[in-house]
Amino acid sequence: MTLSFDRLPFYWRLKPPGTPSPVPELQPFEYGFDESVQLVIQKRHPETLQHLATIYREDANIGYLQDANDIARPYGTDFTRFIDRALERWGGGVRRVLELGCGGCTILADLAARGYEVTGIDPGPLAVREGARRGLRVINDFFPTPQFPGHADFIFHNDVLEHVDRPVEFLASQRRQLSPGGLVIAAVPDCSDGVRAGEISMTMHQHLNYFDQDSLARTFEAAGLTVVAVERAAYGGSLYCCAVNDPDRAPAAPLRGDAKFRNFAAKAAVNTEAVTRRVGEALRSGRRVGFYVPLRTLPYVSALEAWSGYRFFDDTSHWYGRCFDGVPVPVENCEDLRRNPVDILFIMSLTFGRKIGERVAALGIPGMEVIQLSDLVSLDGQDGPR
Repeated sequence: MTLSFDRLPFYWRLKPPGTPSPVPELQPFEYGFDESVQLVIQKRHPETLQHLATIYREDANIGYLQDANDIARPYGTDFTRFIDRALERWGGGVRRVLELGCGGCTILADLAARGYEVTGIDPGPLAVREGARRGLRVINDFFPTPQFPGHADFIFHNDVLEHVDRPVEFLASQRRQLSPGGLVIAAVPDCSDGVRAGEISMTMHQHLNYFDQDSLARTFEAAGLTVVAVERAAYGGSLYCCAVNDPDRAPAAPLRGDAKFRNFAAKAAVNTEAVTRRVGEALRSGRRVGFYVPLRTLPYVSALEAWSGYRFFDDTSHWYGRCFDGVPVPVENCEDLRRNPVDILFIMSLTFGRKIGERVAALGIPGMEVIQLSDLVSLDGQDGPR
């Protein structure tokens, strides 16, 4: 059983209207499943992997952890708290630190200021510039790289593992360059609710892997690492995992069975039909339609093949006035919504939906119908969509 899109926007940046893309703006997407670690994945297609390699070397790093991003502080602060707790409990003797996909180098710089010997590895030019600005060594490459042949006591990465073609091999490579007793810590998007309930707003080409707590732990264990903590972030929608390198531990045996994926696909079909039916009705009604959190909207408008005829709103300030490749709809903000309201507003975030709803309600827009994504899908996986 599969779930696929003929055309899904290939998200890797927000661009000024009319900016050309080095890769096709709309590309096919198909879900699949890795039974060995019980992981919902994007089916691997050579063209997609080639296009991803292209955009990761472009000067358009989308990671949250950059000084220029207004949402960097709460995400970075929460992840740093997890790192600090892990180092205090399991990181005795850590001196050499390696970050993979270091982006704006914000956490790496903090660790360097505390006296750790730090190195970053990132294929994008932004990370190299930020490292140079902060006086940090950043290797411009993908991991593993011959430019870092040594060992580290602590390896970490934020929003990297979901982008990796072979996550088990990626972690196994880290284990080989990790000191005995050393730590690996990863932060990934938390897809637990989406996988359990079949809710597809998480879908994007950049994310090859859709981790829940179980599959994240199993992926680490399949690489031969000993998982000591897996937890949901206190801010945003992330999962954190910490594992220790026990040189005597053998990789976990692969599993068999696809019941988890069949459950996901069946529920996704029901939920997607419910959302696209309501969105389609709104678009055909002639009323003015808006979506808050457009990145979570793209899978649903893609299922409808609807590329215009609505407005996008988001609180990410550096997205303002820019468009997603393939969707010529500039992103507006809450003030734009207040000045020029829509008739129907869909809030497409499960994580921040309530908070956004409160902010929208405070605008006091008369007659505007507000619909939460959680009103349209079944999150418990048992009752039908509301």
